[in-house]
Amino acid sequence: MHGRTFLLGRLVSHGLTRLPAAASVAAREIGSRRHPPDSGSRWSNRKPGPERTLDASTHGLQNKETAVRPSLTLLIFLILATPALATDGVLEINQTCAVNTGCFDGDTPGFPVTITTPGTSYRLTSRLIVPNQSTDGIRVSTSDIGIDLNNFAIIRSGCEGLTTDCTPTWGSGSGIERNDNQATDRGTSVKNGSIIGMGQYGVLLGEQAEVTNLRIRWTRQHGISVAEGSRVIGNTVYQSSLYGIWAYNGSTVLGNTVYLNGGDGIHVGEGSTVSDNTAYQNGGDGIHTSFGSTVSDNTAYRNGDDGIYTGSGSTISDNTAYRNEGDGIHADFGATVNGNTLNFNESMQLRLSGAASYYGNTLISPDSASLIQAVGVNGGANVCYISDTATQSRCPVPPP
Repeated sequence: MHGRTFLLGRLVSHGLTRLPAAASVAAREIGSRRHPPDSGSRWSNRKPGPERTLDASTHGLQNKETAVRPSLTLLIFLILATPALATDGVLEINQTCAVNTGCFDGDTPGFPVTITTPGTSYRLTSRLIVPNQSTDGIRVSTSDIGIDLNNFAIIRSGCEGLTTDCTPTWGSGSGIERNDNQATDRGTSVKNGSIIGMGQYGVLLGEQAEVTNLRIRWTRQHGISVAEGSRVIGNTVYQSSLYGIWAYNGSTVLGNTVYLNGGDGIHVGEGSTVSDNTAYQNGGDGIHTSFGSTVSDNTAYRNGDDGIYTGSGSTISDNTAYRNEGDGIHADFGATVNGNTLNFNESMQLRLSGAASYYGNTLISPDSASLIQAVGVNGGANVCYISDTATQSRCPVPPP
């Protein structure tokens, strides 16, 4: 909007001496309508003099009576009717245009702000206050677009400034949501901001999405939900009623912090990578993966079930899990478990099913009964302590 105001001021201050050709033609048409030729009028037999023509080479307006005033009106309308476009080509979204005019082509006044043009970029220039728990903040109905929240927030009305729980008990609105009727919804990126108090999801996106550097709180369902092949990086998700992060098959979940969510902190589909995350005080598992996943360098503690649960054929390495109410690590058949540190989890420190292999892990437990329950291959180099006494090593001995 600032760019339009500046442009308009420049045009007025220069007397509209240079206008685009389209505006000049429009001015001429408007001028002719103001003084239509008539066989009985004094205009019909009068030849146009130089003072009443449009100079095609410079687009200079010579007839101020018939062209300047209408063209000024037309130009003001055209400028104000265009979307707010920053100098870098990014379309702007703010509360004013969302409520009053629509922010760009394809978006009508009122929430949600609707994005329909593929391959474009968008930026918030104010926070968005969504009127209720059944209304989306931004709805994406196309592919390959980027949304930068620009350190602003999408907030449900009534949650502004609250420090106590603002999770709705019902509703269907999300902060940013894909349009389920669009089969082409993929490749959306969202970054740099907050989403608070939504009636459904914080972010719900399709395939190959990327969600980066968001803070999401008080959503009635999952904080972040993305489809296959997505990347979820560097977010903080807390106090969502269900999962903090739910990513479908083949996704990467990296460097997130998830806590105080009602279900699992992080829940991913098969063939996913989960690394460098911290998950604590969630109601379910800290981290839960399906089969064939890679889980490494995570910390999971004080969760309501297992610290880390993985499906079959997964690789689980260099994680720390402690004081979870279930197992430290529970891995299904065919898993490889190595280099993990598992301390004082209430059930087993390490539980393996089927032909799993384990080696080089460090386990600390208040008693030997809760150290390892393993059906698999002991690769050796595991170190087991009873309480904090390093002198009592009770790890199973690998077969000769």
